[in-house]
Amino acid sequence: DDIELPDGTDISVLCAGGRGELDDAAAAMLAQVLEVQGATVSKASFTDMEPASIRRLELDAVDTVVAGFLNRDSVKHARFLVRRLKRAKSALRVGIVFWSEDGDDKKTAVELANDINADFVAYGMVEAVLGALSSDPPVALKIAAKRRMRRRLRPAKKAPLAAAK
Repeated sequence: DDIELPDGTDISVLCAGGRGELDDAAAAMLAQVLEVQGATVSKASFTDMEPASIRRLELDAVDTVVAGFLNRDSVKHARFLVRRLKRAKSALRVGIVFWSEDGDDKKTAVELANDINADFVAYGMVEAVLGALSSDPPVALKIAAKRRMRRRLRPAKKAPLAAAK
């Protein structure tokens, strides 16, 4: 099956590794495909995606960030990454690719994307390119319900001891 990939002209994509150097290598391969499709591509290392570094990313001209993970057990990490990126720029589309997964199940991908607040979840190169070059509007960041702290009841104050005379 030959799939026609969309034109990436006028779309800026940042490809990043999720957790390690192999993730960075996979992100570089995705970046090459996106460049061939005409997108403006920049790359970031997994170290640039760490909480202390994420605010330093230049996201002003970026339409979409795609972070890739070879380890499928990185869902929790992906959720935090999506949240941090969307807090840094609310108009940003954020996609997650789980490279090691051999899933063509669109329903599962959509459910996972909804669960982690991503604009898309992909399991392979074609889906990653289609998601990165999509003109769909960004998904708004869901506001997590804040836990209300209960006030502890303080014991009644004891009367101060009278000084002995």
